Amino acid sequence: MDTIETFLAHHPYFQDVGKEEIARIARLATIRQAVAGEVLALEGDPCRAVYFVMRGRVRAFKLSPQGREQIINDLLPGQIFYLVPALDGGALPTTTRAATRATLLSFPCAAFVRMLDDHPTVAVQVLREFAGRLRALSSLVEDLSLRTVPQRLAKFLAERAQEGAPKPGQRQLTQREIASQLGTVREVIARSLADFDQRGWINLQRGVIEVVDLDALVDFANQCGPM
Repeated sequence: MDTIETFLAHHPYFQDVGKEEIARIARLATIRQAVAGEVLALEGDPCRAVYFVMRGRVRAFKLSPQGREQIINDLLPGQIFYLVPALDGGALPTTTRAATRATLLSFPCAAFVRMLDDHPTVAVQVLREFAGRLRALSSLVEDLSLRTVPQRLAKFLAERAQEGAPKPGQRQLTQREIASQLGTVREVIARSLADFDQRGWINLQRGVIEVVDLDALVDFANQCGPM
């Protein structure tokens, strides 16, 4: 219980909640351990719980009828998932799988919704996160509709380079994982990376992509019209 209380006390959602209330909220939750590769829940299933990532990394993705994955999000410690279906009562929008060994904090849906009713400051923090997710979704729609795959890749590499040092839990992605994030296949990513390398925009080595000309990537990503 101390672990749950400590996690909640340091989470941005609960920054304005008192210690006694944190203890009450902690009693609503349980800890779930997951091994790497374990499927946590399937797209289309009823929503039974809201999860916080305490440790490790969880991948949310959609699967096409042909079996191709489209990565929606890589969830790191502190992030929450399955909040939307808990609030609207709909089915799970994505499948989730533990990308690494993970520790999760699980709230039953009804208990979490009641907690939001009881603690408006937490609800406000949730709304702020929704606003951020809406902006991210708008950016994704823009990318898919207005940018070619090479342009999306250039934007992806530029953003990763601008972030600087990797975030906790972040690592170099494989070409297949990049393809899943950008809605394409590994072969297209490989050809685009080779082209960027030939142009001198990146230095492509085994397992490592080093950005050499950030401005060129940004300019290419923002060009209009077909490439």
